[in-house]
Amino acid sequence: LVLLVPELTFLTGVSDLRKNSRMLKEVMWEMIQSPQQHYQRLSSLLCRIRDTPDASRELQRWGLCLDTDIYRTQGHILPVERINLRHRSFLPTEDVGWHREVTKEVPIAVISINSWVLIYPKRLQHLAKDLLAAMRSSCGAMGMQVGQPTVQELRDDRIETYVRTIQSSLGSQDKVQLLLCIIPGSRDDIYGAIKKLCCVQTPLPSQVINAQSLMGHPGKIRSVVQKVLLQINCKLGGQLWGVDIPL
Repeated sequence: LVLLVPELTFLTGVSDLRKNSRMLKEVMWEMIQSPQQHYQRLSSLLCRIRDTPDASRELQRWGLCLDTDIYRTQGHILPVERINLRHRSFLPTEDVGWHREVTKEVPIAVISINSWVLIYPKRLQHLAKDLLAAMRSSCGAMGMQVGQPTVQELRDDRIETYVRTIQSSLGSQDKVQLLLCIIPGSRDDIYGAIKKLCCVQTPLPSQVINAQSLMGHPGKIRSVVQKVLLQINCKLGGQLWGVDIPL
C-alpha cells in the first residue's frame, strides 16, 4: 500500500482526452506556441503582477522587484543540418520536418518484409484490406518490398483471442519478421498484452495499429500507413536518414 501526501502530489494528464477533440485542440494550442507568443504571455503576466496591488505588496514584503520586460541576451543560432537519404540530401523546411521527403525517397537502408503476420478481428476486415492496399501503394516510393502476409482473422476482439492466435501463428512458422495487429480503438489492455508477448515471452518486432486511425478519407489512411512503414523499417533494422557529423 502506497500512501501519498496530497499537498505534495500533482495530477498529470487529462483523463479521456483523446475522446474529446475540442479539449485536445485547446491543450495543444496551449502547449505548441511560438517564441513570440511565449514572450507576449510572460510580458502580460509581469504587467498584471505590477498592476495588482495585492501582488505588488506581497513582493515588497519579500524584498523582490520584478522587471516588466524579459531579460535579453545575444543568442547563437546553429546552422541547419542537412538530411541525407540514400540518393540525395536536402535541408529541412522551416517547421523542421521532413516527413514528405522520406516518404517519397529511398532511405539509407531498407529492409524488405517477406515473412510477416497480419492479425485483425473479423469486423475490421474492410480496414485490413484498405491497410494492405495502402501499404502496397506506398512502399514502392520508399524502396520497400512488402510481401503477402499470413492473415489471421479473429472471431472477436478479446485479449485471450489475440494472445492465443499470436502464439499459434508464431509456433507454426519458422521465421517471422514482423507481427502487425489491428486493434479496435484505444484498447490499452490489448496493446499491453501484445507487447508483453512480443517483447518478453516471444521476442519479435511488432506493430499495433489503432483501427480509428485508419478510418477516414484515403489521404489520411495513406499518411498513417507511410508513418507505419517508416516505423517498421526501423524496427527491422533499417536506417531512415542521417546527418553529417564532422570530426
